[in-house]
Amino acid sequence: MTITVNNDKSRAAFNRLLLAKQIYLHGLDHSNKAGGLNKMVAVHNFHNAIEIALRAIFLHYEIRAEKALNIDFESMLKEIDNYQNFKDKGIKLPYRQEIRNLNQIRNLVEHHAVEPEATTMEDFRVFSRRFLQIICGTYFDVDFDKISPINMIEDELLEKLLFKSLMYIDKDQVEQSLSLIRVAFNWASESIIAFLPRDKIPGKFVNGGGFVEYPEIDRTIQKATFYSALLSTGIGLVDYKQFLSYTPHIDFTLNGSPDIQWGSQQVNIEYAKWAHDFVVTTIVHWQVLGLVPKVPDWCRVAAQAIIDKENDTHETGLSISIS
Repeated sequence: MTITVNNDKSRAAFNRLLLAKQIYLHGLDHSNKAGGLNKMVAVHNFHNAIEIALRAIFLHYEIRAEKALNIDFESMLKEIDNYQNFKDKGIKLPYRQEIRNLNQIRNLVEHHAVEPEATTMEDFRVFSRRFLQIICGTYFDVDFDKISPINMIEDELLEKLLFKSLMYIDKDQVEQSLSLIRVAFNWASESIIAFLPRDKIPGKFVNGGGFVEYPEIDRTIQKATFYSALLSTGIGLVDYKQFLSYTPHIDFTLNGSPDIQWGSQQVNIEYAKWAHDFVVTTIVHWQVLGLVPKVPDWCRVAAQAIIDKENDTHETGLSISIS
């Protein structure tokens, strides 16, 4: 029972599992904060995450159509366990009693504003996560802990670059992470140029990541054409400006290797997390629009070299200068 994100049905299931994880993590954050309202939000999110995962099972295996899913929570549990395909394989939902208890507490929270006991939070945190891990592994052959929006990126090299940048965030290597994030964005954004009719682009876009300047064409017009096309895809001007302020300038050598040039900007781990989320969200959005964001063919060897290296700055294949 493997889910591969390469068709509409499996992509829909993956999106639901991703949403379930994001809602669980939101609940986890609230569960660790003081105050009754935070505990109430946490319980609601843990329950919601589980219900979304259950709906993913219903829809992926076509047990019920989406319009027919207006059934109570306990009926959902019973109907999944009674599905003949699962019964034949001896598959059953885990933590049934704990899930029932969570459902009861969630009803009290939602309908009667009853504050959950603080002592229940740890139990809810643990079994909700374990339930989601088992659901993902058993019914979809997916590792819950590794589910990420990055998995939705179709170009393998861009996906690996952004996973690597996430690794540097985890190691608190902020400049290294932001460098990879900017490189990935610059490569992906070439899909915008490829999408434009060639007779609408002033100058000539060439390997190397920029325009050839013709004497009769002002470079300002060239830049304006690119930026207008970029913003027309739905990127917010304020977000794009912020992204540029967090990340270094990039030039590319003739063999496609990125030359990273940092200015005097101050960066921190929160900037890197924001920039990473911005780039992943943007690339997935471009895919939805029908664009094909990818590492350009002439840069793919250089991109693979970066991915293959895991040690210090010099070993990643990046050339970095500080101005």
